[in-house]
Amino acid sequence: MAPHSTTAGEAGLRGNLSALHLFFSVMAWNAPLVIVVGVIPVMLTVGNGIATPVAFVTAGLVLGAFAVGFTRMARVLPNPGAFYAYITAGLGREIGLGAGVLALFGYFCAYAGTYAFSGVVFNSLVENSIGGPGLPWWALAFLFWAAVTVIGYCRIDLSAKVLAVLLVAEVAVIVVYDVAVFAQGGAVGLSVEPLDPSHWFDGSFGIALLYGLGMYGGFEVTALYRDEVRDPMRTVPRATYAVLVFGMVLYGTTAWLFINALGIDDAVAAATADPTEAVEGTMQRFGGRLLLDLSTALVMTSTFAVLLAGHNIVSRYVFNLSADRILPSKLSGVHARHGSPHVASVATSVAALLANVPVIALNLDPMRFYAAMLGIASFVVIVAILLTDIAIPLYMHRHGGELSTFWATIACPFVAAAGLLTCVVMAADNFEILIGGSSSLAAALLLLIGAFFAAGVVMAVIFRRTRPEIYAKIGRQ
Repeated sequence: MAPHSTTAGEAGLRGNLSALHLFFSVMAWNAPLVIVVGVIPVMLTVGNGIATPVAFVTAGLVLGAFAVGFTRMARVLPNPGAFYAYITAGLGREIGLGAGVLALFGYFCAYAGTYAFSGVVFNSLVENSIGGPGLPWWALAFLFWAAVTVIGYCRIDLSAKVLAVLLVAEVAVIVVYDVAVFAQGGAVGLSVEPLDPSHWFDGSFGIALLYGLGMYGGFEVTALYRDEVRDPMRTVPRATYAVLVFGMVLYGTTAWLFINALGIDDAVAAATADPTEAVEGTMQRFGGRLLLDLSTALVMTSTFAVLLAGHNIVSRYVFNLSADRILPSKLSGVHARHGSPHVASVATSVAALLANVPVIALNLDPMRFYAAMLGIASFVVIVAILLTDIAIPLYMHRHGGELSTFWATIACPFVAAAGLLTCVVMAADNFEILIGGSSSLAAALLLLIGAFFAAGVVMAVIFRRTRPEIYAKIGRQ
């Protein structure tokens, strides 16, 4: 029997998330252990070398400046549409819908592409850690897909509890590693040289900042859950700042200790030669085989957490766009018992499955597919944050009242815009690095990204001329 449901017009999403639950839900999207194992070594190689900790801190400060206006706007504009709603409010319905379609595309790419990564990680664990048989990556990824589909269908509180357990476990491994390296003094004694300003612009600081910003991905979706938290006026800002501060401390500290674990003089060379071995070698040296095995297993659970968090983000974007009648209105159904966007949730799962079918059918490299999808997502999110940063002062000047202060809606957005615009330019210029592919593939994917934005703008123009009642609802749910 089909579950009873209501549409968004009759009832909204429901939940009982605290600031801590929301923090867990959003932080899980970051996949801290995956960043430590897979991203920090790469940043040493293609970014600004041993000054990588500074890149994390700088990225956190740029996003912190953005968050000042962002959280103020969340108090003035009670809409769970996040980027889509905020850009619409500040820059108009055409740009807003273009950004909404683009944001949905970006988050979906990260979510759907991670299934390929999950299958590869799962297979590696089965084969190398427990001596099991090698299986097709897609067979193992399907197990993740089934679990995410079931949990994502239910009340958001269930997802939050699952994500909390997984996040605590992976963060615990990172903290144990950090403490072990610190207590043992690194390879040749702890050094603060990575923090020396003379090293900040070693290599490419722009690429390092680009990666750094990408590693905080998801902090902005706190506003997407405003209808499912206990007190959105307090919960959303608290969770937003908590994610940024926690990320700065965790990633900056771990990057500094990882560099010291390799040795200041040898860190870049070791990470360049074999980034995986650089991490695993220091983990075993300072934390023992048990810590290495735990980290290997928890990379898999961290990946599952990314998938579950990503599923929830995408399904809520689908819900908001359907509630505005941009997507079919049936997708805005709300489950009578769970208070979840269950129809959008099922549609999200089906879409992710279909996105991976060509990869399986054409026998494409799953890791190259994952890299391309993640590169698209990273670029799209930075563009969306920049557009939101521009929209905030325009909206708050008209509607912010006493919350529209010079500091919150002019100074901080200006600082954030400078950093974000730099990263957008760098990302476009180095897109082949982001996707791990050729320049021709990079150009094709950038055109695809532009096409999704243009499609949203064109849809808004068409609605304005032919369906004014839908046009009036864009971003206004």
